[in-house]
Amino acid sequence: MNVADIDVLSNRMYAEGVPHDQLDLLRADRPVHFQPVPDERLMNEAWVLTRHEDVLAISKDTEHFVNAHGLNLRGNYTDDEDRHLLNLDDPEHLRLRRMTNKGFTPRVVRRYTEHYHDMAGHLIDEAVAAARAQHDNSAVVFDAVNELSVPLPLLAICELLGTTPDDRDQLVAWSNAIISNDDPDYSPSDEAREQASEEMAAYIRAMYADRAATPTDDMASILVDHVQRGELTPEEYGGYVALLFVAGNETTRNNISHGLLQLAKNPDQYELLKTGDYWDSAVEELIRWAAPVIYMSRTVTKDVTYKGHQFRKDDRVVLHYAAANRDPEVFDDPHRFDITRDPNPHLSFGFGAHFCLGAHLARLETRCLLEQFVARIESFELAEPESYVRSSFISGIKRLPLAVHLRQPAMV
Repeated sequence: MNVADIDVLSNRMYAEGVPHDQLDLLRADRPVHFQPVPDERLMNEAWVLTRHEDVLAISKDTEHFVNAHGLNLRGNYTDDEDRHLLNLDDPEHLRLRRMTNKGFTPRVVRRYTEHYHDMAGHLIDEAVAAARAQHDNSAVVFDAVNELSVPLPLLAICELLGTTPDDRDQLVAWSNAIISNDDPDYSPSDEAREQASEEMAAYIRAMYADRAATPTDDMASILVDHVQRGELTPEEYGGYVALLFVAGNETTRNNISHGLLQLAKNPDQYELLKTGDYWDSAVEELIRWAAPVIYMSRTVTKDVTYKGHQFRKDDRVVLHYAAANRDPEVFDDPHRFDITRDPNPHLSFGFGAHFCLGAHLARLETRCLLEQFVARIESFELAEPESYVRSSFISGIKRLPLAVHLRQPAMV
């Protein structure tokens, strides 16, 4: 393949997963790569960085590279409704982030451990029971995405925001249409995406009115209080809550889905996981492998030269986390799924000021699901091939049918 012909930005190139063969070529031969984008729903061109050290360097350089104008390549975001953490830079970004920072610290997140264990166990038990009823006990087959990966993080974020779990199906549909909007199964047109955004915005406005009238101790009420004190605009409130809904469920969903997929494909790693000796390193390897947000983009603030390449003002620069997570200069045998990998300096949560606010929550949810899965499932394999979200931005799995073999009760 000619490096000049490589396309790692068009959505269609991700219909069967991340094109790591092309990314490997770029990382080796053209780690700072200027690419036209032959996708009418995206911007025309962008720089692509695929090496770990380059993604880190640009993430640290907030003088020349900013988040403002958009976190992906769908266009420039300038409206008030687009003012959320990922589209802002300091000091505005820090002002908003501080409003909920305390709710995502390791100390606070650890309080949810037992509850999330119970929640994950209940979801697995429900999936097994439903599969048995459907297949007359001849097989235990279920879609791990719909039964496990989707509901666990969504239920968790709904609890933090104080919304009813009865709304979860609608919230999933809106979230899919907004963030995975280039997959026709989720959002067949820009109009469908806009409709989903408008419907979610109306839902969030109703949340605001409810919390303003009857405050509680949930995170939505905390943000309403900031609005009432003049520290947050209503538009910023709407963007903040929408981001928590969407990012709070999409990223962990994809961590879990990719993790279960790799454990199904690598039964030796599942056997290691069952020993109980590798929970922390397993979670990090799942997250490295998933790279749930494939890339984030930065906008160049003024002309600057980087490693001999001239970046012009307003150029877009893609920080390709999925590629950086497979950099052989940083990770031994990077395309091997290894739950004992340590150290594991992956960039799946970003780096610097925009490091993922909910990283500790995502780790906990992923670990709780794994622990409860191991407690119930002796072995498992793919019942059918997985299917991927067609998106160069979100590394999503749409379906993951698993055939599971339950652990036998211990003899007393």
